Order: sequence, then structure tokens, then C-alpha cells
Amino acid sequence: MRKLVLGLVGATALALGSAAGATVTIDSSTMNTSGPDVVGDILRINYQDGPGLTDPFTETLTFTNTDPGQYVLSLVTTFSSVDFTSAILTGPSGPINLAIQFNDPTFERWTTAEIGLLAGQYTLTIMGNAGADGQMGGHIDIRAVPEPATWAMMLLGFGAVGFAMRRRRAPILAQAA
Repeated sequence: MRKLVLGLVGATALALGSAAGATVTIDSSTMNTSGPDVVGDILRINYQDGPGLTDPFTETLTFTNTDPGQYVLSLVTTFSSVDFTSAILTGPSGPINLAIQFNDPTFERWTTAEIGLLAGQYTLTIMGNAGADGQMGGHIDIRAVPEPATWAMMLLGFGAVGFAMRRRRAPILAQAA
């Protein structure tokens, strides 16, 4: 039983180990920012600007990533009057355009596909229209994508746990004579 528990704990730790793997520090921003904070398996940077935001606006966030790997980056606004027109991430991995993923009357989400980010400094440039509120806010999420080797090790761990469970001997019952 002890081996089973240790195997499950090890497999779980391996699966969750790269969840919020990005090591990000904010270098500068034209917006008010807070974070980054770990929310589940996401590294989140909150941002806010206004009132008094002009139309059209251009805002920037410069950050340093010290942990190269595969990531998905999302930009979300929670102000219904904000309309992003473009979002571009520039840095050592080259310019990467975020694409609109979701847009409804209450919020807007732009995201990248899975991208490889090298270690280095990046600038996220956000352009759009503030609308009648003249302010915006929301969050930027950075989610690490587990590498294939991580998945392989996790599956190998689950296989080892299954093998150990199968090899367990059946308890010998005392027979009454």
C-alpha cells in the first residue's frame, strides 16, 4: 500500500510540476499592474488603466521570462466598452500576434497558440478603443504547456503504479480445520 501511495504522489507531482512554470517579473508598464500571481496552473498579471484613456489607445507591458519553454498567453478585458484591435508580443522569440478567441458584450479574450518562449525580455503591445468608459482592466495569463517528456514520465509512473497493484499478493485466509 505504501508503494502505491508513493507512486500516486510522485505521478501527481510530476503532472503538476510544470503547471505554473514560468518565472516572470514585470519590468515596466504604461498601465497599473499587479502580480504576477499563481492562480491554479496559470501565472496571472492584473492590469488597469483609466479613467481618461484616450481613443484609440496603445498600452505596453514589458516583462522578463527566465524559464524557457512552451506557453500559451492570453489577454482578457472585463470592461464591456473596450475593443482591442491588436495585441503583439515582441522579444527574443520574434513578434507573435495574439488572435481574438472570444468576444461578447461582457468581455474579450485574445490568445496565442502554443508558443516557444526563450528566456529574455518581452513587450506586449495592446491597441484598441476604450469606448465610453475611458478605462480598461483585466488580466494577462501565462500558462505553461507540459513538454512531451513530462507526459511520458507521468504515463510511465501510472504504468508502474498499475504494475505494482497487479503484483500485489492476495491475502492468505486462515482456514478452519
